[in-house]
Amino acid sequence: MTATPAVILLYHRYKDTTSWESKHKKLSVFISILLLLGSFTVIYGSFIEPKLLVTNYQDIEIILNGNSINALIVSDIHVGDFNRRNEIKKIAKHIVKLNPDIVFIVGDHILATHKEDDRLDYLEELKIVADNIPTYAVHGNHEYGIGGADENINKRYKLPNKSIEIKNILEKMGMHYLVNETEKLTINKSEFLLFGGDEYLADRLDFTSLVDMQKQYPDLPSIALIHNPAGTPMANENNVDFVISGHTHGGQVRLPFIGAAMKIEVPIPLEWYQGFSQYKNTQLFVTSGVNESGGRIRLFNPPEVVMMNIK
Repeated sequence: MTATPAVILLYHRYKDTTSWESKHKKLSVFISILLLLGSFTVIYGSFIEPKLLVTNYQDIEIILNGNSINALIVSDIHVGDFNRRNEIKKIAKHIVKLNPDIVFIVGDHILATHKEDDRLDYLEELKIVADNIPTYAVHGNHEYGIGGADENINKRYKLPNKSIEIKNILEKMGMHYLVNETEKLTINKSEFLLFGGDEYLADRLDFTSLVDMQKQYPDLPSIALIHNPAGTPMANENNVDFVISGHTHGGQVRLPFIGAAMKIEVPIPLEWYQGFSQYKNTQLFVTSGVNESGGRIRLFNPPEVVMMNIK
């Protein structure tokens, strides 16, 4: 759609001295360059950038009582149409090579686009991560087959609910799969409470276990893994110090001076689409994830894992 008109303009400019393009040489070249730039952008955003995998670094301070912790954050793996077995293997090897103290996988392990999806076995490539590093995971909306934010909760379930099946698969690998559960962890002599929240769009997010643990350990900081950052206000109400989320994909396409070009189904502040932000007494970090949904497109926002130094 963009390359063909550009070629036609340039062809007429040089071959037909009576053409509009020949009479307006500078303008025709300028238009051709814009069209070719559009072609390059589409090719890069569809076939090059989505295949990249970068490591970004972030420092977070929640006042630990011991040494700092290197936590690897990964989200939105979405095994299926785009991330197949080889891509998952690449992600797994990349994580192991970084050698963090702990790994947090923040939901959307599958790409719920098929009624009978037989590609869950691609997740087996993550076993190398669980074998080498303590790994914690939570549900995302795709595990439930949920799309959209219809007021009727039942209408959000567009595809079969595979949440139990996926939980079982990852637990058999040795991962700790938290569904509204809280664990007291000690990593590098630092103690903290880790809460793994259930899916926000399924209206299943419940902080009861965390509240009970906070009563037992009132002086320990709390970290919450919540797939959708829209759950952050609820986390703040329950005295969570730090929320780690995904879901947004960073907007997939990020435009200069605008930011996220593609919005999620729930209105959230623009700064919640990617990176660090603060909501009242709760810190929030949102990763752009390692895969896409809706379409294989990314621009100025490559797939990422995040090595987070928690102090």
